[in-house]
Amino acid sequence: MKFSKQWLQDYIVETLPENEVVVDTLNKKSFEVEEVTSLPNDTVYDIKVLPNRAHDALGHRGMARELCADLGLTFKEDSRVEKRDDFTNSLVPAPVLSVNDAKFCSRFMSMRIDGVVVEESPEWLKTRLEAIGQRSINNIVDATNYVQFALNKPMHAYDTRSIKGTLATRFAKSGEVLTTLDDKELALDEKTLVIADEEKSLGLAGIKGGKHSGINEDTTSIILESANFNPSLIRKTSQRYDLHTDASKRFENGIANSLIEEGLYMTANLIKELCKDVEGSVATDVYLRKDTKYHVGISLSELNMILGTTYTNNDVESTLRRLSFSFEKIIPENYITETYKAVVGVPYKNPSSMREDAPHAFNCSSLISYLYKGIWMPSISVDKYVFSERVKLEELRFGDLVFANSGEGKIYFESVEFLRGTKVPEGVDHVGMYLGGGKIVHSTRVHGKVVVESMEEFSATRKIVGYGRVVENLKEERYVVNVPSERLDIRIKEDLAEEIGRILGYEKLVPVLPKLSRVGLVHKRLFYEDKVREILLNHGFSEVMTYTFGSEGEVSIIKGLAGDKEKLRVSLRKGMEESLKLNVHNAPLLGQKVIKIFEFGNVFTKDSEIKKLAFALGGGTKKDNFGEEAKSIVKEIGETFGVDVSKFVSCEEKPCITEIDFDAVIEKLEEPKEHEVLTYQFLLGSSYKTVSPYPFALRDIAVFVGSGTGEDAVKEIIKSEAGSLLTRIEMFDKFEKDSKISYAFHLVFLSQEKTLSDIELDEIMNRVTNALNSKEGWQVR
Repeated sequence: MKFSKQWLQDYIVETLPENEVVVDTLNKKSFEVEEVTSLPNDTVYDIKVLPNRAHDALGHRGMARELCADLGLTFKEDSRVEKRDDFTNSLVPAPVLSVNDAKFCSRFMSMRIDGVVVEESPEWLKTRLEAIGQRSINNIVDATNYVQFALNKPMHAYDTRSIKGTLATRFAKSGEVLTTLDDKELALDEKTLVIADEEKSLGLAGIKGGKHSGINEDTTSIILESANFNPSLIRKTSQRYDLHTDASKRFENGIANSLIEEGLYMTANLIKELCKDVEGSVATDVYLRKDTKYHVGISLSELNMILGTTYTNNDVESTLRRLSFSFEKIIPENYITETYKAVVGVPYKNPSSMREDAPHAFNCSSLISYLYKGIWMPSISVDKYVFSERVKLEELRFGDLVFANSGEGKIYFESVEFLRGTKVPEGVDHVGMYLGGGKIVHSTRVHGKVVVESMEEFSATRKIVGYGRVVENLKEERYVVNVPSERLDIRIKEDLAEEIGRILGYEKLVPVLPKLSRVGLVHKRLFYEDKVREILLNHGFSEVMTYTFGSEGEVSIIKGLAGDKEKLRVSLRKGMEESLKLNVHNAPLLGQKVIKIFEFGNVFTKDSEIKKLAFALGGGTKKDNFGEEAKSIVKEIGETFGVDVSKFVSCEEKPCITEIDFDAVIEKLEEPKEHEVLTYQFLLGSSYKTVSPYPFALRDIAVFVGSGTGEDAVKEIIKSEAGSLLTRIEMFDKFEKDSKISYAFHLVFLSQEKTLSDIELDEIMNRVTNALNSKEGWQVR
């Protein structure tokens, strides 16, 4: 996005430094500055804002905050974001709003403004927009665009005359058609979220407005729309209609609900500045599931462990202040002790959200998350079970979690969000917190509220399945940060560590090698794969990797890589067949009479992903018969593992390709305890070079020499005359006649730069022939 230096300066008390300092600081601490453009009275920075910061930094205010943190400057807010009542008139009817589903529109605000005069924007407003590449339309449209690039909040204004009744967010009706502002006619489907009145669709929600509700020269009354939409839905809609706008870019990355209110008031206040005699209604706000403050915590030891630093409390606190992050310091054990007593008796509610319902209602899991303020953990009880460290009953201490299976309702036997799909055979649907002295606090549907019970009472109506520890030391002081609402990228302690680390300067970090064991954990599948590799390599095989994607399969991918790569393979056979054919063709270049290749690869069915092994043998002749050799290799693999591998084999003889269900072969083999050292002695001393993209050429030559002449002497002359284009020379025939020896050679020529022509090859062969014939008693046949 392009940022105006003068616009950024509006949000900063001190004068911004020279461009070189701004660019260097942003590059080191925050974003990549791709281009700097000088204008007569301004400088424009083209800054690459990645998706993790698109929530806040795709606007001048957010970027100004970032510069203040990076450079140690003072941020100042634009007062336009505040609600003002000086032009509110109760006689101006407030818009009536309706939200179809809060999942897809989390907040919807609107305000009507009467008495507007649509005209050319003042020079300062046009200058601001034009500096960042935006065309001035009129004062009303420019005001909405200004807010979008100031706050990172897309806005829209409707001509009041075009709105009939309630302004709503809903899904389009089948067959509904919308004409956009740029005259494109869209046939909408039922998956498309629209802004609509009681008669028609007015625009694609979060993407583009409709033509028939736009601002005209004679517009005197407008309705402002400020809303927030589901990021995933906006992205899918944008892709489906191939409509990518400044608004869709912001919504599909996600923005804070707090911006809905600020954007509405900033737009209204700016229009009041541009049209002095306007009057506005009170704002309508549909905010069904209100957000609460998000807290993220980290201890000094955790910070230094993550970053590999020795930062002090002073370093942390000064950095948090530079970031404008308000924070408190708490001892988790003390906080939990004080807080759990205050919530005993609070009603049980399921489903329940810690951010939306606490502290007025809890389910079992949201209570735990609430008590562990500033300590991240998954939101569902079974995920907390997978997330926490297992401890034994006799090891329980204050703050540990007690997991149970009530035997009723929804029991989870695998994780849902954290390490999704992790099996939990014992089943979990409930969690409580151990307080010591055999007591547990939990929110339970049995009592309909938060209670403290003994372990015996707790287990009377449910089966305890395990115990978990989330934090090793609850007595250690932690910084708990009240995350600014627009910083949706800060959710766990690692995010906080990153913020502190980059502001203090990554360039100051001293690299330290971690203390790791030289021997990693043994991986069962890789362990047995290596055993097979050793067998096959000892038999002269080479490993290949073929395409996972192809034209045949049970599973299709949404966007194929090419016309013949739109499905996931169900077998390794086709890839092996193509690889065998290619390598047989290249056999002369490789110096191989028989091609032997193998591959370990995943194949895919509708229900599963399976690791398979395939190996192939081929010589490129009709007489090829490698069936017995293939059976021998299968038998050797089976004897090595002590498994009847033949049960898991499919084999074809023409060409000879054997495919084995490797997962099935090793399924019942024991877990390896330690690594085995595989020598691959035959690979020692191997060298590698780049394969030419150009085709090789073959020539044969035969020569009679004296009876005492060896083949090496003939080879040396051929190599000397043929030069660097001769890649391989191989004798394929030898016989003696009349006291002379005949040697016949295959010559392989290859260039790294071009395809060799017949003329070039004839010249080389002539030199070789002349050199051989020049030797006394030698004659090229």
